[in-house]
Amino acid sequence: MSAVRTKNFPSWPQLGPQEVDAAAAVLLTNELSQNSGRHVAEFEEAYAQWHSVPHAIAVNNGTSAIHLALAALGIGPGDEVLVPAYTFVGSASPLAYLGATPVFVDIDPDTYCIDPADAEAKLSERTRAVIAVHLNGYPAPVGQLAEMARRHGIKLIEDTAQGHGAEIDGRRVGSVGDVGCFSFWQDKTMTTGGEGGALLTADAELAASLRTLRDHGLVPAGPGLFHHAVVGYNYRLTSPQAAVGLVQLGRLDDFVAARRRNGALLDEGLAQLPGLSLPKVVPGGVAAPWKYTLRLTTDPSVLDVVTLVSELQQAGIPAQRRYPIPLTRQPIFAGNPSNETCPNSDLCASTAFCLPVHPAAEPEDIQDCIDALAKVLSDHGVSAA
Repeated sequence: MSAVRTKNFPSWPQLGPQEVDAAAAVLLTNELSQNSGRHVAEFEEAYAQWHSVPHAIAVNNGTSAIHLALAALGIGPGDEVLVPAYTFVGSASPLAYLGATPVFVDIDPDTYCIDPADAEAKLSERTRAVIAVHLNGYPAPVGQLAEMARRHGIKLIEDTAQGHGAEIDGRRVGSVGDVGCFSFWQDKTMTTGGEGGALLTADAELAASLRTLRDHGLVPAGPGLFHHAVVGYNYRLTSPQAAVGLVQLGRLDDFVAARRRNGALLDEGLAQLPGLSLPKVVPGGVAAPWKYTLRLTTDPSVLDVVTLVSELQQAGIPAQRRYPIPLTRQPIFAGNPSNETCPNSDLCASTAFCLPVHPAAEPEDIQDCIDALAKVLSDHGVSAA
């Protein structure tokens, strides 16, 4: 297929002079670590305020955030935690660090988020928590999951790595459960300069435990005194990263608005094209699309998702398959008893793909995505049923 575009598609992230100046200013103070100066604390305070939550704990990445959440909640050997089968591996791999067992839950193939009914069906006497992943920037049904968690005495962890700015029932995701976990990796909605993460909680005791575990199990005991009360980790964020994060946080409302604009343009432009199933939002939810993920519904003998993505890329559109190997098919989870119980996750793995929706893409770039996709479908004779 010939290229639709004559110039490269805009990339993300796009850091600028503000981020550079903020990081440089901190570097020149020699206050580089979380434990010197207040740079990390100031970022935490601002991030908590943006979410209307009292406590934010900054860490070095999103996977560390999930690990700390599980550890602080006492999850360990013999415990089970419900996790969606269709997500990034970092949503589940921290369970292996702690000797706990993931129980994979199927997803809703329209929202790509965990199915509450399947979660309820997979509860057992060993279940200690459920992880709700706000995949692709679309909110998971955390209201239903929170009610289930209350009834069964388990904890609700929100994996909000991809969900910055999404909302559910009037609240920003990551602020609903017992603890919310965030990632500031390079191409997330906001970044702290390549890596980074954070946790949010309204529970002061849990926040204190998270801070202790983040910093080698350190419990302050007075000036210059270091008491390591528990075995902890070195999951600290650096001061220059926090400085970049503060600048990015100041731009986050604009980032979210641009993603919503681009998502709406794709919704409108793709609605009449045949052979596609567009993403949907749970009742009460407002998406902040990180990846615009949709499914190809054609007979594979007519057009399969591998061919579709390849031809879009040839046309200059940076389309990608979306999690073509679900967690239930990953070698590290081989033998898990729940591996054969998630058919919707298998369906999405074989048919889902994503289009760029980030703020650097202007409306004309989004239109190129629509035009290229329409041409691929037309070239393969895909028509309305």
